[in-house]
Amino acid sequence: MPIGIVDIIVILLVTVGPLKALIVYATLTGGADAALRRQIAFKTVFTAAIIALLFVVAGEFFLQVLHTSLAALKIAGGIILLLFALHMVMGDESADPEGKPKQVSLNIAVYPLAMPMMATPQGLVAITALTAGAENTGQVIAIAVIVAAIMVFNLICLLLADRIIKALGPSTLLIVAKIAGLLLCALAIQLMILGFSDLGIIDKALIH
Repeated sequence: MPIGIVDIIVILLVTVGPLKALIVYATLTGGADAALRRQIAFKTVFTAAIIALLFVVAGEFFLQVLHTSLAALKIAGGIILLLFALHMVMGDESADPEGKPKQVSLNIAVYPLAMPMMATPQGLVAITALTAGAENTGQVIAIAVIVAAIMVFNLICLLLADRIIKALGPSTLLIVAKIAGLLLCALAIQLMILGFSDLGIIDKALIH
């Protein structure tokens, strides 16, 4: 298969994983007590998980309602993923999100942490494209399991945010983001190639 299980894990780990949310969470909750930080972490991951799993279950339905072909979604998703990945490679990852609250509130768990920092638009597009292209229910379940596992990993990272950032340092996290972005660029282009192949523009023999 042009896109295998490892590719799917990488795509989802980068797009709905903890990297961006971790840094923003640590920044926004710096003045909160331990109990509130824990509540925010759990609510953030729970909200993001519900949204992501909704797209796993209803991704193909969304395509049918919008009368959109899987090939079109692959190409559109690949473009969005590529733009996101290019921003990871060349953009400023240290910038604070707009609308940063002056006081720490549980509401930040929904916005901006759950969306758009964890359940990112590009991640939801990737989930929809992957599930719509699944050949059977088993593959959809596998994607759901991967999403759930990543969300558990996200929760662990948020709960250990201070330790992780202190141990690795902001510079190391930035380097990891750049490397992940470069890898995601290649995967995004591969997704577009598959879309063009489905349309018959590219010979399928060339992508194996």
